[in-house]
Amino acid sequence: MRNQYYKQIDETVFEDTLENGLKVVVIPKAGFSKTFVTYTTHFGSLDHTFKPHGKDDFVTVPDGVAHFLEHKLFEKEDGDVFTSFAENDAQVNAFTTFDRTSYLFSATGNVHDNIIRLLKMIESPYFTEKTVEKEKGIIAEEIKMYQEQPNYKLMFQTLGALYHNHPVQVDIAGSVESIYDITAEDLYLSYETFYHPANMVLIIVGDVDPEETIQLVREHEDKRNMHEMPPITRKVIDEPTSVHTPYVETKMDIVQEKSMLAYKFKPNTISDKVRVKNDMEMMIALDLMFGEQTEFYQSNLEKEVIDDTFGYQFANEMTYSYLILAVTTDYHNEFKEAIKAELKKYIENGFVLEELERVRKQTLGEIVSSLNSPEYIANQYTKFYFEGVELFELVNILESITVESVQETLASLIDFDHVVESRLVKQNG
Repeated sequence: MRNQYYKQIDETVFEDTLENGLKVVVIPKAGFSKTFVTYTTHFGSLDHTFKPHGKDDFVTVPDGVAHFLEHKLFEKEDGDVFTSFAENDAQVNAFTTFDRTSYLFSATGNVHDNIIRLLKMIESPYFTEKTVEKEKGIIAEEIKMYQEQPNYKLMFQTLGALYHNHPVQVDIAGSVESIYDITAEDLYLSYETFYHPANMVLIIVGDVDPEETIQLVREHEDKRNMHEMPPITRKVIDEPTSVHTPYVETKMDIVQEKSMLAYKFKPNTISDKVRVKNDMEMMIALDLMFGEQTEFYQSNLEKEVIDDTFGYQFANEMTYSYLILAVTTDYHNEFKEAIKAELKKYIENGFVLEELERVRKQTLGEIVSSLNSPEYIANQYTKFYFEGVELFELVNILESITVESVQETLASLIDFDHVVESRLVKQNG
């Protein structure tokens, strides 16, 4: 077992890799009444073309399999797992993203029992063609409900215009059509490939004894008699650097129109820590350019080019990267030109040191205050673990950022030839 103490934030991380490859991380929080646990596989909606263990050929499963599998692992032959957690002082849940699926619980008691309960739930899949067919209708209704929401429609319309082939343009839950193509065989194949302990991480945050807890998990996992597995081969995505469709518009029955600008960036070939640093640099740059305290925000709010729905999202992953800015507005062209002008200004002129220090201090404060939440620690530690960085390293990465590095990252990413303008307009406009 390895332990690492982070003096700046007074946190200690205990971790061990078991014989079957499962990484177990314990972050003790003395005096906390609630313990939060996540059990996560590095398997998300993007992972739909892969080589099963021992096979030479790629297989492609229908879109939405990762999310579908998340739903089905809660269903057991002998009943509902939600009740058994609730009866033991715990609430259980799960979520699927583009790159991972997390199963989690928060508990005020019976922590060790609930850890074993969570492990057993994930490690004993049960589904038949009959139970799979039943679930299809439930998930299809879920998808239809999302598709009726304007913000959802705008987001996936934009991603579809940004990307030619990349599956990031497909909803994590899949489509109604793809859901009905899923079979029990698809689920078992995906499970056997991606739910091996060597592709998973268990994170426990709370008032627990690290050695006792890791030993508990080790004894349970040893009984499974599983060994390390070869690396999973995912198919490399062939995605051009150009955008698919520079302008896209949909008419909807809406009261207010919506506009979204999306800048497409090249996939990452840099190291994990540099990618996370670039991520933080871009978030700082976006705050300094477009935050509520900026001249851009206040002047465009006054001119009604933007309203309080204005926001932005920067995604910086291994196989895709983009910046999206969105707003509810009838002034689409003015919004587009204002964003472009602001980006050009800061690419050419850079940032002010005092403003950078203000945002850095604010960001550091947010990180430190979040460490009082076991839920935040467990979820974020998981996210950064799969990105090759430990959560508590963020403080050092943040302190290494300079005004020059922020300007350089912004300038290296933004390409005004690789932008999509995406709109939702009134049906009778």
